Amino acid sequence: MSLKYGLIDNALSTGMLHAYRALFTGSLLKPFSKEVALFMRNNLERHKRRLMHLCVAPIFSGISCLRGISSKSGAYNVDEFITEKHLAEALRNKETTFCECMLAIKLMCSFVFRRLNEIKPIARQYLELFERHGSASAQFINIYCIFYGGLLSLHYYRGSRDKFWMDRAEHAIQKMEVWTAESVWNFENKLLLLQAERHYAFGEMDRAAE
Repeated sequence: MSLKYGLIDNALSTGMLHAYRALFTGSLLKPFSKEVALFMRNNLERHKRRLMHLCVAPIFSGISCLRGISSKSGAYNVDEFITEKHLAEALRNKETTFCECMLAIKLMCSFVFRRLNEIKPIARQYLELFERHGSASAQFINIYCIFYGGLLSLHYYRGSRDKFWMDRAEHAIQKMEVWTAESVWNFENKLLLLQAERHYAFGEMDRAAE
């Protein structure tokens, strides 16, 4: 639908995050390598070509993996196609939707695959930035930035006792409380996990277990 009406940025960000959500939940999706190839050919002259490739590559690779199909281009590691340079370039070019999409994926993958130390400088720079200026993208992206950013912040706080990280975690918990009031089914589990991690960070093991 987004492509039909020329909303390229929205189509890319939605497709990219949909593929990652499917990857983490084990959903099976139909591979669409022909569609990806056609899309890239039709947008060769577009000034965002490289950033578009950053979005399209993980979609194709993720779906190929889910279908048990080998991608000719090989599997993409999140740390290879999303770097500090990419984030900074997107922000400098005021492509804030791309920037937040890439940040959400990098935070999510770094937490899930336990690459916690590698993401720390990026988390320190960009979590506060988007917190201060507000989300630039769709709510879906913002939710994942805040949720995984909060979990990472609590991890870093436990090791450093740096108030900066607890401030980020408290912001995430406050946002999740607001969203839980709107939809318990969607957000309560995330809120409870963040609260449990906060108790754990304070050494309140009994409360964390509750």
